[in-house]
Parts: sequence; C-alpha cells; structure tokens
Amino acid sequence: MVKLCIVTPSFSGGGAERIAINLANHYTKKGLDVCLIVFEGVGPYRSQIDGSIKLIDFNAKRWRYNVWSKLRKALKAESPTHVLSILRDVNIFVGLAIPIKNKARVVFREANTMDGFRRESWRRRLVYKMLMRFAYRRADVVIANSIDTKKDLISDRIAKEIKVEVIGNPVINDDLVEKIGGALYHDWLSAPDIFVVLHVGRLHAQKNQALLLSAFSLAVKSVPDLKLVILGEGEEKKNLERLAGELGVKDSVDFVDFQDNPYPYYKAADLFVLSSDWEGFGNVIVEALACGTPVISTDCPGGPRTILANGKYGVLVPCGDAERLSSEIVNHVSNVGMWDFEELKKRANEFTVEAVAKKYLEASR
Repeated sequence: MVKLCIVTPSFSGGGAERIAINLANHYTKKGLDVCLIVFEGVGPYRSQIDGSIKLIDFNAKRWRYNVWSKLRKALKAESPTHVLSILRDVNIFVGLAIPIKNKARVVFREANTMDGFRRESWRRRLVYKMLMRFAYRRADVVIANSIDTKKDLISDRIAKEIKVEVIGNPVINDDLVEKIGGALYHDWLSAPDIFVVLHVGRLHAQKNQALLLSAFSLAVKSVPDLKLVILGEGEEKKNLERLAGELGVKDSVDFVDFQDNPYPYYKAADLFVLSSDWEGFGNVIVEALACGTPVISTDCPGGPRTILANGKYGVLVPCGDAERLSSEIVNHVSNVGMWDFEELKKRANEFTVEAVAKKYLEASR
C-alpha cells in the first residue's frame, strides 16, 4: 500500500503549490493514502484540497528558520512509503530532515532552471549550492520539468544524470470544462469587438512584464484599440503600473488581481503572451492552449520551447526583443484564424494531471 507525503511551502497562488494540490487530490481519488504537509497553510488554494486528505500544517510564518525539526518529526510519525517535495527550497529541508535510515522513496521535483540562482551573490550561490548538493543526494529520483532544468542540475553537479527524469507539469484537471464556463466580469474580455492580449503570472522580475508593456506600447501604434490584461500579483506591480503610464498605455492596460479560476480569462482572450526571461516549465502556456487561445512566448530557458514544440503550437520570440514581440502581436491581430484551436487543445491534453501523475508514480518505483 502506497502512503504518500507531499510537502509544499504554502497554498499561495504559485504554480508549484497548485501542482501539489492537483497531485494530492488525484492520488486520493485513485485510492492512495495521501498526507499533505504544508509549512504555512495559507493561500487561495487551500479551499481546493480534498476533504479526505490528512493535512499537517506547521503554521510557520518564517518557515525557512523553524520548520526543520517539525518536518523531521512529521515524517517520522507518518512513516510514508513515498515522499514528494515540489519546490527547491522545500527539497533542501526534506533532504536535511529525512532520517538517515529512511526507507521511503524520496522524490524531488525541480521546478526551475538555475538562471535566477546564478544572479545571486557569489556567497549565496556557494552556500545554496552546497545545501542543494547535500540534500539532493538524499533523493531517489529528481523530476525535472524541462530538458533545460535537467541540464542545469547535471552541469551544476546538483544531481547525477541517472537520477534525473524529465516529466512535464501536471496542469490540466478533469474539471477543465467546468472552470472554463465560470463567471467572467470584465468589460474588455466580454466585448466581441475588442482584441485583448492576456498575460497571467506573478508580477516579478523573472516574468519580465516590463518587456510585454514595451512591446504592447509599440503594438498600439498599429492597432490603437488593442487592450492588455495582466492578471496576477507581486512586488513589481507598482513599478509596472508606473511604466504603463510612462509608455502612454495606462488606459489600455488593466491590472487584475490573482484569480482562483483564471480559465474564463484565457477563454475570452484573443491572444496569450508570456514574456519571461526564464521559466521552469510554463504552466500558463498549457492553460492557455487548453482553452484554444493562441500563444506567443519568449524563447527562454525552461519549458516554453518544449510545450510549443519548437513553434508548432505557438510563436517563440527572442528574450528581451520588444520589437519582435510587438510585431508578432500585431500579426495575430491581422490573422485571427491562423491557428487550429482544436490542435492547441490536444497539445494541452498531454499535460493533464492524470497523465503526469502516472509518470510520477512510475518514476518513483
């Protein structure tokens, strides 16, 4: 009998946290004994947890400093056959907390390339890399969500190649149709005669929404009625709102707070754009494709190129190239029917929770 402990930092609106809950709910429905360990159990995703799942909440607001002993005790008390950790910082804590005589199969999910890590100070990189190398040795399997992520793990000597499996993220649930049909209250997206570009993601330097705003400001010169909806929250919000004003597009850009169900936004949008400098995978691309919405993405390290199959299911543009991104946005306005929407949906179906959860279990044996 499989007894699985899934470890997550919180229930905030991040992609990793959503994946933890997707997997926990799915495995529970399949009859597995699932325990969900959360360092700080706050966030909008908490309401989505299956009520039959055992939840261990450390309620640790400064969890990077005070969860090690709690995690060690919880893992010892639960005595799972499998442990799945879904985020880099959490992986380190699990690797440090796992008992030396541990009998459980330990699976780490590596969610991102090392691009952001390499921008840190050399001292932080040194300490962090030492911790990662020690902790990741405790894992039986490391699941990288893209080929680029796997390459980084190996080249930085974080994990041996024999331990690393490449498996895309479990993004699409079986309640997709219900979610797409959810309520939408937005004037632009509800108007059939307005072309709306959508972006969904944390407002963070990694996502480079500044590039999107710059490209959009160029695009509106050719398409004055064009609109942009940026859905998400984060520390860059005020800077981005100020930039929209400086670029003269403030009245054509709407910043919308995090939505528990973003699918009605994807469905109503005419185009989805991802402007990241790097990604682990790019869940939002899959979500957009699942709604039949065309995608433009920067060709950044991580998952976008894989998801879009080198441009077969969407357009890839060079990172940081506002003019090229602007040109592709305008091209999509002029060629609304350039994509087979059903083919886009079929591509997204390769990243269902059902399909990916099965691969996770197979990799952990």
